[in-house]
Amino acid sequence: MRYSDEVLDRVRHLRRVGVLPPDATDVGTGETGTLDTGTVVRIQVRVTGGRVAEAVFKVFGCSAAIASASLVTERLEGAAVETGLPLMASEIVSALDLPDERAHVAGLAVEAARRAMDDWRTKQEQITKNEERRRVGRNFSSGA
Repeated sequence: MRYSDEVLDRVRHLRRVGVLPPDATDVGTGETGTLDTGTVVRIQVRVTGGRVAEAVFKVFGCSAAIASASLVTERLEGAAVETGLPLMASEIVSALDLPDERAHVAGLAVEAARRAMDDWRTKQEQITKNEERRRVGRNFSSGA
């Protein structure tokens, strides 16, 4: 199987590989795939001021999976969280010129990114609920 120059460049010159602290309130983590199928993609995002300030990935899988996750994290940076995920798997397949038999890994990378954004949103909702509970608790205990 022959990969495009873009895939090979992303594998040879890794960008945005890393791990963010998963328990941090400004970090969302998404993972998809299984070891049984041979590909696992984890993408993490750090959100600041309503935008993705940093996106990193870890992959267990083929060169196409590594390149897909790399490109997805690159395109995530700067994205507004309110507008949702600004990409589709078909865009990643096209940009990397992935062979048909490897196109599914682009979908895994995009799904991991979606799950990371969802995880971040869930954390924010929980923070809001906790703040509301504290506010109500203070008002109740002060007799207000």
